[in-house]
Amino acid sequence: MPDGRFAVMALLASGKVFRRVGLATLAEAEESAEVLRAIMAACGASVAVTVSLRLGSPAAASADLPVGR
Repeated sequence: MPDGRFAVMALLASGKVFRRVGLATLAEAEESAEVLRAIMAACGASVAVTVSLRLGSPAAASADLPVGR
């Protein structure tokens, strides 16, 4: 985010987007992403992770990470 805070976004296959914004630290953002992974694993879904280093930039790194298997 432009003010230095972090955001986590999730996009479902249906196209629905979930956002959590205003996270103060990277650790808080990572914890939020881990909770999302755990929930998706419980549903038997896989997670595709894309990390963007700043708002509006192309993804800096991405990986498909199967979870729960």
